Amino acid sequence: MRAHPLGLLDTAPRSETPDTELLLPMVLTVGRLRRRTAGHRARRGASVAVSVAWFTCAGLAVTLALALLTGVLARRAGVEQGTRSFENLARVTAATLTPALDGDPGLPPDPTADLRTHVDALVKAGPVVAVRVRSSSGQVLWADDSSVVGRTDALPDDARRALRTGSVTSLAADPGDPGVVAGRSSGRVLVAWVGVSDVHGTPLLVEFHESYTEVTDLAQRTWMRFAPAALGALALLQVLQVPLAWRLASKLRRSRQSEDALLRAAVDASDAERRRIAGEVHDHTVQDLTALAFEIDAAQMRGAPRNAEDAELLERTAQGVRQTVEDLRSLLVALIPARGGFRGGLLPALQLLAQELTRSGIRVTVHADDARDLPGSTAALLYRCAQEALRNVVTHSRATSVEVAVTQDQGVATMQIEDDGQGFDESRLAERAAAGHVGLRALGELLVDAGGSLTLSSAPGEGTRLVATVPLATAVPAGAAR
Repeated sequence: MRAHPLGLLDTAPRSETPDTELLLPMVLTVGRLRRRTAGHRARRGASVAVSVAWFTCAGLAVTLALALLTGVLARRAGVEQGTRSFENLARVTAATLTPALDGDPGLPPDPTADLRTHVDALVKAGPVVAVRVRSSSGQVLWADDSSVVGRTDALPDDARRALRTGSVTSLAADPGDPGVVAGRSSGRVLVAWVGVSDVHGTPLLVEFHESYTEVTDLAQRTWMRFAPAALGALALLQVLQVPLAWRLASKLRRSRQSEDALLRAAVDASDAERRRIAGEVHDHTVQDLTALAFEIDAAQMRGAPRNAEDAELLERTAQGVRQTVEDLRSLLVALIPARGGFRGGLLPALQLLAQELTRSGIRVTVHADDARDLPGSTAALLYRCAQEALRNVVTHSRATSVEVAVTQDQGVATMQIEDDGQGFDESRLAERAAAGHVGLRALGELLVDAGGSLTLSSAPGEGTRLVATVPLATAVPAGAAR
Protein backbone atom coordinates (compact mmCIF):
# COMPACT_ATOMS: atom_id res chain seq x y z
CA MET A 1 0.00 0.00 0.00
CA ARG A 2 1.55 3.26 -1.15
CA ALA A 3 1.06 6.61 0.57
CA HIS A 4 0.46 9.79 -1.38
CA PRO A 5 0.57 13.26 0.21
CA LEU A 6 -2.54 15.01 -1.02
CA GLY A 7 -2.56 18.57 -2.21
CA LEU A 8 -0.61 17.42 -5.26
CA LEU A 9 -2.58 14.26 -5.95
CA ASP A 10 -6.34 13.81 -5.91
CA THR A 11 -8.70 10.87 -5.80
CA ALA A 12 -11.75 12.78 -4.67
CA PRO A 13 -14.91 11.55 -6.41
CA ARG A 14 -17.69 13.64 -7.83
CA SER A 15 -20.70 12.87 -5.72
CA GLU A 16 -24.08 12.62 -7.34
CA THR A 17 -25.69 14.58 -4.50
CA PRO A 18 -25.29 18.29 -5.02
CA ASP A 19 -24.92 19.40 -1.43
CA THR A 20 -21.26 19.40 -0.37
CA GLU A 21 -19.68 18.44 -3.68
CA LEU A 22 -20.61 21.75 -5.25
CA LEU A 23 -19.79 23.69 -2.11
CA LEU A 24 -16.47 22.11 -1.14
CA PRO A 25 -14.12 23.76 -3.66
CA MET A 26 -15.66 27.16 -2.93
CA VAL A 27 -15.52 26.55 0.82
CA LEU A 28 -11.85 25.63 0.69
CA THR A 29 -11.07 28.63 -1.49
CA VAL A 30 -12.67 30.85 1.14
CA GLY A 31 -10.60 29.20 3.85
CA ARG A 32 -7.32 29.76 2.05
CA LEU A 33 -8.32 33.29 1.10
CA ARG A 34 -9.28 34.33 4.61
CA ARG A 35 -6.16 32.77 6.07
CA ARG A 36 -3.99 34.61 3.57
CA THR A 37 -5.65 37.99 4.05
CA ALA A 38 -5.86 37.72 7.85
CA GLY A 39 -2.48 36.19 8.64
CA HIS A 40 -0.18 37.32 5.86
CA ARG A 41 -1.22 40.85 4.88
CA ALA A 42 1.84 42.45 6.48
CA ARG A 43 4.18 39.84 5.06
CA ARG A 44 2.65 40.20 1.62
CA GLY A 45 3.12 43.96 1.85
CA ALA A 46 6.83 43.36 2.41
CA SER A 47 7.01 40.72 -0.31
CA VAL A 48 7.44 43.41 -2.96
CA ALA A 49 10.66 44.62 -1.37
CA VAL A 50 11.87 41.05 -0.91
CA SER A 51 11.10 40.17 -4.53
CA VAL A 52 12.85 43.27 -5.83
CA ALA A 53 15.83 42.55 -3.56
CA TRP A 54 16.10 39.01 -4.92
CA PHE A 55 15.77 40.35 -8.46
CA THR A 56 18.50 42.92 -7.83
CA CYS A 57 20.82 40.32 -6.29
CA ALA A 58 20.26 38.00 -9.23
CA GLY A 59 20.95 40.87 -11.62
CA LEU A 60 24.16 41.76 -9.81
CA ALA A 61 25.26 38.13 -9.90
CA VAL A 62 24.63 38.01 -13.65
CA THR A 63 26.48 41.32 -14.08
CA LEU A 64 29.50 40.02 -12.17
CA ALA A 65 29.45 36.80 -14.18
CA LEU A 66 29.33 38.77 -17.43
CA ALA A 67 32.14 41.02 -16.23
CA LEU A 68 34.27 38.00 -15.36
CA LEU A 69 33.51 36.33 -18.68
CA THR A 70 34.23 39.54 -20.56
CA GLY A 71 37.51 39.94 -18.70
CA VAL A 72 38.60 36.40 -19.56
CA LEU A 73 37.68 36.84 -23.22
CA ALA A 74 39.34 40.26 -23.37
CA ARG A 75 42.52 38.88 -21.82
CA ARG A 76 42.54 36.04 -24.32
CA ALA A 77 42.03 38.48 -27.17
CA GLY A 78 44.80 40.69 -25.78
CA VAL A 79 47.21 37.76 -25.58
CA GLU A 80 46.42 36.81 -29.16
CA GLN A 81 46.92 40.40 -30.29
CA GLY A 82 50.20 40.68 -28.39
CA THR A 83 51.42 37.41 -29.86
CA ARG A 84 50.62 38.52 -33.42
CA SER A 85 52.34 41.87 -32.80
CA PHE A 86 55.47 40.13 -31.52
CA GLU A 87 55.47 37.76 -34.51
CA ASN A 88 55.25 40.73 -36.89
CA LEU A 89 58.12 42.42 -35.03
CA ALA A 90 60.18 39.22 -35.25
CA ARG A 91 59.49 38.90 -38.99
CA VAL A 92 60.53 42.48 -39.76
CA THR A 93 63.58 42.32 -37.49
CA ALA A 94 64.75 39.02 -38.98
CA ALA A 95 64.49 40.53 -42.46
CA THR A 96 66.76 43.42 -41.42
CA LEU A 97 69.29 41.01 -39.87
CA THR A 98 69.49 38.65 -42.83
CA PRO A 99 72.23 40.57 -44.70
CA ALA A 100 74.49 40.26 -41.63
CA LEU A 101 73.93 36.52 -41.16
CA ASP A 102 76.57 34.00 -42.13
CA GLY A 103 76.40 30.41 -41.09
CA ASP A 104 80.08 29.71 -41.94
CA PRO A 105 82.08 29.86 -38.69
CA GLY A 106 85.37 29.99 -40.66
CA LEU A 107 84.68 33.45 -42.00
CA PRO A 108 86.14 36.53 -40.27
CA PRO A 109 83.92 38.06 -37.54
CA ASP A 110 83.13 41.28 -39.34
CA PRO A 111 79.57 40.23 -40.29
CA THR A 112 78.83 39.24 -36.72
CA ALA A 113 80.00 42.63 -35.56
CA ASP A 114 77.35 44.18 -37.78
CA LEU A 115 74.82 41.70 -36.38
CA ARG A 116 75.65 42.65 -32.78
CA THR A 117 75.22 46.30 -33.62
CA HIS A 118 71.71 45.64 -34.89
CA VAL A 119 70.77 43.33 -32.01
CA ASP A 120 72.11 45.58 -29.25
CA ALA A 121 70.01 48.46 -30.58
CA LEU A 122 66.96 46.17 -30.78
CA VAL A 123 67.37 44.84 -27.22
CA LYS A 124 67.85 48.32 -25.80
CA ALA A 125 64.69 49.56 -27.55
CA GLY A 126 62.62 46.55 -26.31
CA PRO A 127 60.46 44.55 -26.01
CA VAL A 128 62.94 41.90 -27.24
CA VAL A 129 65.06 40.56 -24.36
CA ALA A 130 67.18 37.97 -26.20
CA VAL A 131 68.15 36.99 -29.76
CA ARG A 132 69.61 33.68 -30.97
CA VAL A 133 70.67 32.45 -34.38
CA ARG A 134 70.47 28.67 -34.74
CA SER A 135 71.42 26.21 -37.39
CA SER A 136 69.02 23.60 -38.69
CA SER A 137 70.44 21.17 -36.11
CA GLY A 138 69.54 23.46 -33.21
CA GLN A 139 73.08 24.66 -32.50
CA VAL A 140 73.38 28.26 -31.32
CA LEU A 141 75.63 29.97 -33.90
CA TRP A 142 75.27 33.45 -32.47
CA ALA A 143 73.58 35.01 -29.43
CA ASP A 144 73.51 38.31 -27.64
CA ASP A 145 74.70 36.27 -24.63
CA SER A 146 77.99 34.72 -25.74
CA SER A 147 77.85 32.09 -22.98
CA VAL A 148 75.26 30.03 -24.86
CA VAL A 149 77.03 30.09 -28.24
CA GLY A 150 77.81 26.56 -29.42
CA ARG A 151 75.07 24.95 -27.37
CA THR A 152 72.80 22.53 -29.22
CA ASP A 153 69.14 22.02 -28.24
CA ALA A 154 66.36 19.92 -29.70
CA LEU A 155 64.13 22.21 -31.70
CA PRO A 156 60.39 22.23 -30.90
CA ASP A 157 57.97 21.32 -33.66
CA ASP A 158 56.98 24.98 -34.07
CA ALA A 159 60.63 25.94 -34.64
CA ARG A 160 61.15 23.15 -37.19
CA ARG A 161 58.06 24.25 -39.07
CA ALA A 162 59.33 27.86 -39.21
CA LEU A 163 62.75 26.64 -40.42
CA ARG A 164 61.20 24.42 -43.09
CA THR A 165 58.64 26.89 -44.43
CA GLY A 166 60.42 30.18 -43.82
CA SER A 167 57.45 31.39 -41.73
CA VAL A 168 57.04 32.75 -38.23
CA THR A 169 55.86 30.65 -35.29
CA SER A 170 55.65 31.43 -31.59
CA LEU A 171 55.28 29.61 -28.30
CA ALA A 172 54.88 30.63 -24.65
CA ALA A 173 57.55 28.81 -22.66
CA ASP A 174 59.51 28.79 -19.45
CA PRO A 175 63.31 29.04 -19.28
CA GLY A 176 64.68 25.54 -19.35
CA ASP A 177 62.05 24.15 -21.70
CA PRO A 178 63.45 22.17 -24.67
CA GLY A 179 64.92 24.59 -27.20
CA VAL A 180 64.64 27.61 -24.90
CA VAL A 181 67.77 29.10 -23.35
CA ALA A 182 67.50 31.28 -20.26
CA GLY A 183 68.32 34.88 -21.02
CA ARG A 184 67.82 38.23 -19.36
CA SER A 185 64.19 37.34 -18.50
CA SER A 186 64.01 34.89 -15.61
CA GLY A 187 60.28 34.37 -15.93
CA ARG A 188 57.93 33.08 -18.57
CA VAL A 189 58.79 34.19 -22.10
CA LEU A 190 57.17 34.34 -25.50
CA VAL A 191 59.51 32.78 -28.07
CA ALA A 192 59.20 33.53 -31.79
CA TRP A 193 61.11 31.64 -34.47
CA VAL A 194 61.66 33.03 -37.97
CA GLY A 195 63.02 30.85 -40.76
CA VAL A 196 65.58 32.75 -42.89
CA SER A 197 68.58 32.09 -45.16
CA ASP A 198 72.06 33.52 -44.66
CA VAL A 199 74.18 35.23 -47.28
CA HIS A 200 75.12 31.82 -48.68
CA GLY A 201 71.50 30.57 -48.83
CA THR A 202 71.91 28.28 -45.83
CA PRO A 203 68.64 27.85 -43.83
CA LEU A 204 68.94 29.40 -40.38
CA LEU A 205 66.55 30.04 -37.53
CA VAL A 206 66.38 33.42 -35.80
CA GLU A 207 64.96 33.13 -32.29
CA PHE A 208 63.50 36.10 -30.40
CA HIS A 209 62.52 36.18 -26.72
CA GLU A 210 60.02 38.59 -25.21
CA SER A 211 58.96 38.76 -21.57
CA TYR A 212 55.47 37.30 -21.27
CA THR A 213 54.49 40.15 -18.97
CA GLU A 214 54.63 42.40 -22.02
CA VAL A 215 51.87 40.29 -23.57
CA THR A 216 49.74 40.15 -20.44
CA ASP A 217 50.17 43.88 -19.90
CA LEU A 218 48.89 44.46 -23.42
CA ALA A 219 45.92 42.20 -22.68
CA GLN A 220 45.24 44.16 -19.50
CA ARG A 221 45.39 47.46 -21.37
CA THR A 222 43.02 46.08 -24.00
CA TRP A 223 40.52 45.03 -21.33
CA MET A 224 40.73 48.32 -19.47
CA ARG A 225 40.04 50.15 -22.71
CA PHE A 226 36.57 48.57 -22.94
CA ALA A 227 35.84 47.73 -19.29
CA PRO A 228 34.43 51.11 -18.19
CA ALA A 229 31.94 51.24 -21.05
CA ALA A 230 30.91 47.57 -20.74
CA LEU A 231 30.58 47.48 -16.96
CA GLY A 232 29.01 50.93 -16.88
CA ALA A 233 26.34 49.82 -19.35
CA LEU A 234 25.58 46.71 -17.29
CA ALA A 235 25.41 48.71 -14.06
CA LEU A 236 23.14 51.29 -15.69
CA LEU A 237 20.89 48.49 -16.93
CA GLN A 238 20.58 47.13 -13.40
CA VAL A 239 19.79 50.57 -12.00
CA LEU A 240 17.06 51.07 -14.60
CA GLN A 241 15.60 47.62 -13.96
CA VAL A 242 15.09 48.14 -10.21
CA PRO A 243 12.22 50.68 -10.49
CA LEU A 244 10.68 48.65 -13.29
CA ALA A 245 10.81 45.50 -11.17
CA TRP A 246 9.33 47.39 -8.21
CA ARG A 247 6.51 48.69 -10.38
CA LEU A 248 5.74 45.25 -11.80
CA ALA A 249 5.79 43.63 -8.35
CA SER A 250 3.50 46.34 -6.96
CA LYS A 251 1.15 45.93 -9.89
CA LEU A 252 1.08 42.18 -9.36
CA ARG A 253 0.32 42.69 -5.66
CA ARG A 254 -2.53 45.07 -6.45
CA SER A 255 -3.87 42.61 -9.01
CA ARG A 256 -3.83 39.83 -6.42
CA GLN A 257 -5.55 42.07 -3.91
CA SER A 258 -8.27 42.91 -6.43
CA GLU A 259 -8.66 39.25 -7.28
CA ASP A 260 -8.93 38.37 -3.60
CA ALA A 261 -11.52 41.08 -3.04
CA LEU A 262 -13.64 39.89 -5.96
CA LEU A 263 -13.37 36.28 -4.87
CA ARG A 264 -14.20 37.17 -1.29
CA ALA A 265 -17.27 39.12 -2.42
CA ALA A 266 -18.44 36.24 -4.61
CA VAL A 267 -17.92 33.66 -1.88
CA ASP A 268 -19.57 35.83 0.76
CA ALA A 269 -22.58 36.21 -1.52
CA SER A 270 -22.69 32.45 -2.06
CA ASP A 271 -22.33 31.86 1.67
CA ALA A 272 -25.16 34.26 2.45
CA GLU A 273 -27.38 32.58 -0.15
CA ARG A 274 -26.64 29.12 1.23
CA ARG A 275 -27.51 30.28 4.72
CA ARG A 276 -30.70 31.87 3.48
CA ILE A 277 -31.72 28.65 1.73
CA ALA A 278 -30.81 26.59 4.79
CA GLY A 279 -32.86 28.90 6.99
CA GLU A 280 -35.86 28.71 4.67
CA VAL A 281 -35.69 24.91 4.54
CA HIS A 282 -35.28 24.61 8.30
CA ASP A 283 -37.95 27.14 9.25
CA HIS A 284 -40.58 26.08 6.72
CA THR A 285 -40.07 22.79 4.90
CA VAL A 286 -38.63 20.83 7.82
CA GLN A 287 -41.19 22.23 10.24
CA ASP A 288 -44.07 21.54 7.84
CA LEU A 289 -42.95 17.96 7.27
CA THR A 290 -42.47 17.44 11.01
CA ALA A 291 -45.99 18.71 11.63
CA LEU A 292 -47.28 16.41 8.89
CA ALA A 293 -45.62 13.44 10.56
CA PHE A 294 -47.26 14.36 13.87
CA GLU A 295 -50.67 14.65 12.17
CA ILE A 296 -50.29 11.21 10.61
CA ASP A 297 -49.35 9.76 14.00
CA ALA A 298 -52.34 11.52 15.55
CA ALA A 299 -54.62 10.15 12.84
CA GLN A 300 -53.40 6.65 13.61
CA MET A 301 -54.10 7.11 17.30
CA ARG A 302 -57.57 8.71 16.85
CA GLY A 303 -59.13 5.83 15.01
CA ALA A 304 -58.15 2.43 13.82
CA PRO A 305 -57.81 2.08 10.04
CA ARG A 306 -60.49 0.19 8.20
CA ASN A 307 -58.10 -2.57 7.18
CA ALA A 308 -54.50 -3.68 7.47
CA GLU A 309 -53.57 -2.12 4.13
CA ASP A 310 -54.66 1.32 5.30
CA ALA A 311 -52.71 0.89 8.53
CA GLU A 312 -49.62 -0.16 6.60
CA LEU A 313 -50.02 2.80 4.24
CA LEU A 314 -50.24 5.25 7.12
CA GLU A 315 -47.19 3.69 8.77
CA ARG A 316 -45.15 3.84 5.55
CA THR A 317 -46.21 7.44 4.99
CA ALA A 318 -45.26 8.49 8.50
CA GLN A 319 -41.94 6.68 8.22
CA GLY A 320 -41.25 8.28 4.84
CA VAL A 321 -42.00 11.75 6.16
CA ARG A 322 -39.71 11.21 9.16
CA GLN A 323 -36.97 9.91 6.85
CA THR A 324 -37.36 12.96 4.62
CA VAL A 325 -37.04 15.23 7.63
CA GLU A 326 -33.86 13.38 8.67
CA ASP A 327 -32.43 13.68 5.15
CA LEU A 328 -33.17 17.39 5.07
CA ARG A 329 -31.47 17.88 8.40
CA SER A 330 -28.43 15.99 7.11
CA LEU A 331 -28.41 18.27 4.10
CA LEU A 332 -28.52 21.31 6.37
CA VAL A 333 -25.55 19.95 8.30
CA ALA A 334 -23.69 19.56 5.00
CA LEU A 335 -24.59 23.09 3.98
CA ILE A 336 -23.75 24.68 7.32
CA PRO A 337 -22.17 22.21 9.79
CA ALA A 338 -22.87 23.99 13.06
CA ARG A 339 -22.59 27.68 12.38
CA GLY A 340 -20.05 29.31 14.66
CA GLY A 341 -18.22 26.03 15.31
CA PHE A 342 -18.99 22.52 16.53
CA ARG A 343 -20.74 23.35 19.79
CA GLY A 344 -21.51 19.69 20.44
CA GLY A 345 -18.02 18.55 19.50
CA LEU A 346 -16.74 16.56 16.57
CA LEU A 347 -18.03 13.20 17.79
CA PRO A 348 -21.78 13.90 17.24
CA ALA A 349 -21.07 15.24 13.77
CA LEU A 350 -19.07 12.13 12.88
CA GLN A 351 -21.82 9.90 14.26
CA LEU A 352 -24.32 11.68 12.03
CA LEU A 353 -22.11 10.98 9.02
CA ALA A 354 -21.83 7.36 10.13
CA GLN A 355 -25.62 7.05 10.21
CA GLU A 356 -25.79 8.20 6.61
CA LEU A 357 -23.33 5.47 5.55
CA THR A 358 -25.20 2.87 7.60
CA ARG A 359 -28.28 3.48 5.46
CA SER A 360 -26.11 2.54 2.45
CA GLY A 361 -25.29 -0.83 4.02
CA ILE A 362 -21.80 0.11 5.20
CA ARG A 363 -20.88 -0.57 8.81
CA VAL A 364 -19.11 2.44 10.34
CA THR A 365 -17.17 2.44 13.60
CA VAL A 366 -16.27 5.79 15.16
CA HIS A 367 -13.56 6.17 17.83
CA ALA A 368 -13.43 9.87 18.63
CA ASP A 369 -13.43 10.21 22.41
CA ASP A 370 -10.32 12.41 22.12
CA ALA A 371 -12.25 14.74 19.82
CA ARG A 372 -14.58 16.10 22.49
CA ASP A 373 -12.34 19.01 23.50
CA LEU A 374 -10.96 19.92 20.09
CA PRO A 375 -11.08 23.61 19.13
CA GLY A 376 -14.09 24.35 16.95
CA SER A 377 -12.02 25.36 13.94
CA THR A 378 -9.91 22.20 14.13
CA ALA A 379 -13.00 20.03 14.53
CA ALA A 380 -14.61 21.72 11.53
CA LEU A 381 -11.60 21.01 9.33
CA LEU A 382 -11.40 17.36 10.41
CA TYR A 383 -15.15 17.04 9.86
CA ARG A 384 -14.74 18.27 6.30
CA CYS A 385 -12.02 15.66 5.72
CA ALA A 386 -14.27 12.92 7.10
CA GLN A 387 -17.20 14.11 5.01
CA GLU A 388 -15.20 14.00 1.78
CA ALA A 389 -13.52 10.68 2.59
CA LEU A 390 -16.77 8.92 3.55
CA ARG A 391 -18.46 10.19 0.41
CA ASN A 392 -15.62 8.60 -1.58
CA VAL A 393 -16.23 5.35 0.29
CA VAL A 394 -19.90 5.29 -0.70
CA THR A 395 -19.25 6.23 -4.32
CA HIS A 396 -16.13 4.24 -5.23
CA SER A 397 -14.72 1.88 -2.62
CA ARG A 398 -17.36 -0.92 -2.53
CA ALA A 399 -16.43 -1.28 1.13
CA THR A 400 -18.49 -3.12 3.73
CA SER A 401 -16.96 -1.47 6.78
CA VAL A 402 -15.20 1.76 7.66
CA GLU A 403 -13.32 2.75 10.79
CA VAL A 404 -12.94 6.40 11.81
CA ALA A 405 -10.53 7.27 14.62
CA VAL A 406 -9.54 10.67 16.02
CA THR A 407 -6.62 11.07 18.43
CA GLN A 408 -4.58 13.87 20.00
CA ASP A 409 -0.86 13.68 20.69
CA GLN A 410 1.69 16.41 21.43
CA GLY A 411 -0.49 19.24 20.19
CA VAL A 412 -1.54 17.53 16.95
CA ALA A 413 -5.00 16.17 16.14
CA THR A 414 -4.97 13.14 13.85
CA MET A 415 -7.90 11.57 12.01
CA GLN A 416 -7.54 8.16 10.37
CA ILE A 417 -10.25 6.75 8.10
CA GLU A 418 -9.72 3.21 6.83
CA ASP A 419 -12.05 1.04 4.73
CA ASP A 420 -11.92 -2.56 3.46
CA GLY A 421 -12.88 -1.65 -0.11
CA GLN A 422 -11.32 -2.42 -3.45
CA GLY A 423 -8.61 0.26 -3.21
CA PHE A 424 -6.95 1.75 -6.25
CA ASP A 425 -3.56 2.05 -7.94
CA GLU A 426 -1.48 5.10 -8.74
CA SER A 427 -2.64 5.27 -12.36
CA ARG A 428 -6.23 5.66 -11.17
CA LEU A 429 -5.07 8.44 -8.87
CA ALA A 430 -3.43 10.25 -11.78
CA GLU A 431 -6.50 9.78 -14.00
CA ARG A 432 -8.81 11.39 -11.46
CA ALA A 433 -6.37 14.25 -10.94
CA ALA A 434 -6.23 14.82 -14.70
CA ALA A 435 -10.04 14.75 -14.85
CA GLY A 436 -10.18 17.82 -12.62
CA HIS A 437 -11.48 16.28 -9.37
CA VAL A 438 -10.29 18.66 -6.67
CA GLY A 439 -12.00 17.43 -3.51
CA LEU A 440 -9.23 15.81 -1.50
CA ARG A 441 -6.54 17.80 -3.27
CA ALA A 442 -8.16 21.04 -2.12
CA LEU A 443 -8.45 19.62 1.39
CA GLY A 444 -4.78 18.70 1.28
CA GLU A 445 -3.83 22.22 0.28
CA LEU A 446 -5.95 23.67 3.07
CA LEU A 447 -4.37 21.35 5.64
CA VAL A 448 -0.89 22.29 4.44
CA ASP A 449 -1.83 25.96 4.80
CA ALA A 450 -2.90 25.18 8.37
CA GLY A 451 0.42 23.46 9.10
CA GLY A 452 -0.96 19.92 8.82
CA SER A 453 -1.01 17.20 6.20
CA LEU A 454 -3.32 14.83 4.34
CA THR A 455 -1.98 11.44 3.24
CA LEU A 456 -3.75 8.75 1.24
CA SER A 457 -2.55 5.13 1.20
CA SER A 458 -4.07 2.48 -1.04
CA ALA A 459 -3.42 -0.50 -3.29
CA PRO A 460 -5.74 -2.66 -5.41
CA GLY A 461 -7.63 -5.08 -3.17
CA GLU A 462 -6.16 -3.69 0.06
CA GLY A 463 -8.60 -0.92 0.91
CA THR A 464 -7.79 2.73 1.48
CA ARG A 465 -6.43 4.65 4.45
CA LEU A 466 -6.65 8.43 4.81
CA VAL A 467 -4.70 10.22 7.54
CA ALA A 468 -5.26 13.92 8.27
CA THR A 469 -3.25 15.89 10.82
CA VAL A 470 -3.86 19.41 12.14
CA PRO A 471 -1.75 21.23 14.76
CA LEU A 472 -4.05 22.30 17.59
CA ALA A 473 -2.26 25.63 17.95
CA THR A 474 -2.90 26.52 14.30
CA ALA A 475 -5.71 28.95 13.61
CA VAL A 476 -7.57 27.01 10.96
CA PRO A 477 -9.42 29.25 8.50
CA ALA A 478 -12.97 29.93 9.50
CA GLY A 479 -14.09 29.25 5.97
CA ALA A 480 -13.22 25.61 6.41
CA ALA A 481 -16.01 25.23 8.90
CA ARG A 482 -18.68 26.19 6.48
